[in-house]
Amino acid sequence: MSLRPARRALLRVAGTQAPERPESADQPLRLVSALSAAGRIARAEGLAGGGERGHELRLPGIGGRYLAGVAAHAHERGWAPLEAAALRDAVEDRSAMWIVCPSAAALRRAGLIEGGRGRAVCARWSAGDWSRIALDVPALAAVAASGGTRGVCAAAVSGTGAPRRLVAAVHADGVQTGLLARGLAASLGVRWAVELLVATALPSGSLMALRERVASAPRCGWCGVPLLGPDCRRCLPGARR
Repeated sequence: MSLRPARRALLRVAGTQAPERPESADQPLRLVSALSAAGRIARAEGLAGGGERGHELRLPGIGGRYLAGVAAHAHERGWAPLEAAALRDAVEDRSAMWIVCPSAAALRRAGLIEGGRGRAVCARWSAGDWSRIALDVPALAAVAASGGTRGVCAAAVSGTGAPRRLVAAVHADGVQTGLLARGLAASLGVRWAVELLVATALPSGSLMALRERVASAPRCGWCGVPLLGPDCRRCLPGARR
């Protein structure tokens, strides 16, 4: 499965506009960008879009593109939208992502960190939550070097002027790296941004067993998404950030 953005007409990454009718089995999962106004509002209120409002991505940039690819991959194999949502949520929760940019204010506006200052700031997605951590370039290099052994590992450098040492750290052998003129840097409104993603790989043979588990799981009484854990992380206040 490629990390390239899913460009098929079946997959729509939406901002705020709602579909005219409820999702049905022949429709794709409708996704809301992590950095859209709707996504930021939902995150600030401790809620997430679901059902007719769409399903909010919590990972921007290459993380969001990978998750969109997961959703498209599942849809092409006959998964219903809410089943694909449960799969996407499970992959997202098990992923790790680092975003480094020159502005703490930009990451705070995007809802990725809560505060602070700094010129080279790192936000990390881990265990289903975003937080600010100290920028440790050797640690990022170690993650990039070993990330491919744990699943899918990808990096992206967008904008201009990213520190060479930082770019070299995420550009390890075996890491799929994209160089983008705009990308996440433009979305955040900063000169440059460096991203590193480590995500769960989905071998084609595993999807059938996963779908059986998802199809047999109990459903959330509010949004209808299959529950792969004790609580619905999609609509439980405070569970998604």
